[in-house]
Amino acid sequence: MSTERGVSPPAWDEASIELTAGALPEAHRTAALALVSTALEHDGVVAVTEAQHLALQTGDPAVTHLLAWQGNQLVGYAQQVPDGASAELVVAPAFRRRGLASAMIGLLSDNFPQVCWWAHGDLPPARATADALGLSPVRELWQMSMLQPAQSMLAAWSEHQATPRSTDPATAPGLTTRTFQPGQDEDAWVELNAVAFAGHPEQGKLTRADLEQRMAQPWFDPAGFFVLHPAGRPTELLGYCWTKVDNQAGEIYAIGLRPEAQGRRLGTALLERGLRHLTSRGLEHLVLYVEADNAPAVAAYRRQGFEVTQRHVQYARDPELEPELEPELEPELEPEPEPEPEE
Repeated sequence: MSTERGVSPPAWDEASIELTAGALPEAHRTAALALVSTALEHDGVVAVTEAQHLALQTGDPAVTHLLAWQGNQLVGYAQQVPDGASAELVVAPAFRRRGLASAMIGLLSDNFPQVCWWAHGDLPPARATADALGLSPVRELWQMSMLQPAQSMLAAWSEHQATPRSTDPATAPGLTTRTFQPGQDEDAWVELNAVAFAGHPEQGKLTRADLEQRMAQPWFDPAGFFVLHPAGRPTELLGYCWTKVDNQAGEIYAIGLRPEAQGRRLGTALLERGLRHLTSRGLEHLVLYVEADNAPAVAAYRRQGFEVTQRHVQYARDPELEPELEPELEPELEPEPEPEPEE
C-alpha cells in the first residue's frame, strides 16, 4: 500500500507501543486527533467514530488507549471503550503494511481477550488482516444514504398515496409532537432511550452526561430534535427522532420508540417528520446508521429512498484459530463506526 514495491518493510518494534488508561496528556491527545484527521482525509472513511472521538477530545478517564510511536511521531492509535467490548484503530498511511496494526491488535487482545474490533468501511485490507489474525465478523452496521432527498422523498410518498399513510404524530388523537427542550427533557429522554434500545450495545447505555456532551457540540440544534408524548403529559416521552446537520450533510441521528408504542406506525411518522425537517434545510445528502440484521428498520428506510453506501463490520477473535503470522507481509486493519441507532 504505502511501501515501496519490491522492498520488504521491517517488522514492527513492539517496544514502541504504549498501553495506557485514563485521560491522555494534552500533547498526546492533540497528536491522536491529528492522526485521526489525516487518516480520514486519506481513506475517505472514519476510523474513530463519534463517541470515541468525543472521549478522546474530552479526556474521558474511563477509556483505554494504545499509542504507537516512531520516535516522537504518533503513527498508530487505538481506543477501547470503557466496558471493554469494542475498540477502534487507526494507523498513519505512511506506516501501513509494517505489521503495526497486528501488533496493536495483539497487545490489546492479550490484555482484553473479548474485545471486538471495528473495521469501518470493511475495506479489503481490513478483511485480509482480520482473516490473518483469526478474527471473525460478529456484527455489521450499515450506513444508508439518500441523495437528492427532496426528489427521493416525493417519489416515495407519491408511491404510497394509494395506501393508508402512517399516523402523523402531530395530529394523532391524544398525542403531541414537539421539539426537545434543553433544561427540561434530558432525564426523560435518557430514560426513554434506555428502554427503546435496551438490547443495543452502545445507544442504550447513553447517560445524561453523554447527552449533555452531544448537546454541547456545534452541530446540536433542538429544532431538529423531535419528541412524542401523550397530550397533556409532556414528561412521559413515547418516542423521538433526533436529526443532525454537520458539514452540509443531514443525518437521522437516532430514532426510538417505547416497546408499547410500537406497531402503530409512529416510528415511520417520526422518521418522516425528521426527513421533512432535513429536507427543508436544502440538504442534498442524508445518511443514517442501522444494524444490518434489523430487517424491519432496513425495509422502512429503503421505502423512504435510502440505500446502503457503507458497511462497518466488527471482528472478534476466534478462540479456535491461533494462526502464525508474518507481520511484515500483512495488510492493515482499519476498524469502523459506532453506530447510530435505529428504531
